[in-house]
Amino acid sequence: MRQAATVLLDSLRMLRASMLFWISIWISALVALIYASIGFTDNGISVLFGAWDINAPMLNKHSAEAEAFYLLLFTDVIARYWLGWFSLVLALISTCSIFPNFLQVGSIELALSKPISRVRLFLLKYTGGLLFVAVQTGLFCLIVFFALGFRLNEWNVTIFWAVPIITFSFSLIYCVSVFIGLVTRSTVFALLGAILFWGAILIAQWTEDTFYKMAYLMPDVGVGMDFQTGQLKEAEPDAESGLKKAYQAIHSVTQVLPKTRECTHSLKRLIKFEERDSMLTGVDLGMVLSGGDVDPQLKSAMEKYENRHSWFTIIGTSLLFELIVMGVTFGIFARRDY
Repeated sequence: MRQAATVLLDSLRMLRASMLFWISIWISALVALIYASIGFTDNGISVLFGAWDINAPMLNKHSAEAEAFYLLLFTDVIARYWLGWFSLVLALISTCSIFPNFLQVGSIELALSKPISRVRLFLLKYTGGLLFVAVQTGLFCLIVFFALGFRLNEWNVTIFWAVPIITFSFSLIYCVSVFIGLVTRSTVFALLGAILFWGAILIAQWTEDTFYKMAYLMPDVGVGMDFQTGQLKEAEPDAESGLKKAYQAIHSVTQVLPKTRECTHSLKRLIKFEERDSMLTGVDLGMVLSGGDVDPQLKSAMEKYENRHSWFTIIGTSLLFELIVMGVTFGIFARRDY
């Protein structure tokens, strides 16, 4: 146990010594505080704890739209784009050097000389990198938890689902960085390789998402695409459409890929808001800001869109990918002479 604690502390010391670690922590805290500073008045929204007022009568403090806006701002914008994108990029830049530095002459020999198995040593080093994201996301969620409590009287612990989900999403990219770093012993190659891989799977997920909307979502609300003019037109659902066949082919390919984007989007299914949850299901931020009643047909189609992937598709296949990559990586680490 002492040896394990020593390895973890060593990884944490490396992260704490990194300027990017602190930059990421402070930016994350700043984003969370800006979110917490948003309030509602009789005439609209106040930002920075009342320092700046925005006239938006639809979002006054007595409206249901204001509550929906505040909740969806977290699930649809902040969780997706800050936690699911920008913070992970900073984390990847900060952690991609852990294994290449660990494998340097003098460092690896010292670690292997301790009474600890290679399995534990490898897993502890790997876990040390994931702690970067877990700590950062945990701090963020703590601030958001109190913000929702004071603003909406919604003391909701499901907010903390973001910690394991965002950490798992990061691990799907980090495992590739570790593999490349172990093979090449290069921080630069580990970072570039992981980012290129991440970009490739994001393009695949965006393609799957776009084809689903054209093949299922749009026809479900009576809209189709005229590919000759590029204009929208009225359409009826067609079980044999070419778009549906194309979507199924793309879906089959994306099944075997890790789903970082879908992991982040799944937070909306995990974070529950008791009485408000039925109001938010199948609704996005754009619908709230557009004002008026939400079309039931559109809401139903959006609900199907948000829940089109099972948990096995999102988590199970992604975890299988990570286990395969980590198994190959550990096989190289265990057999290599240092």
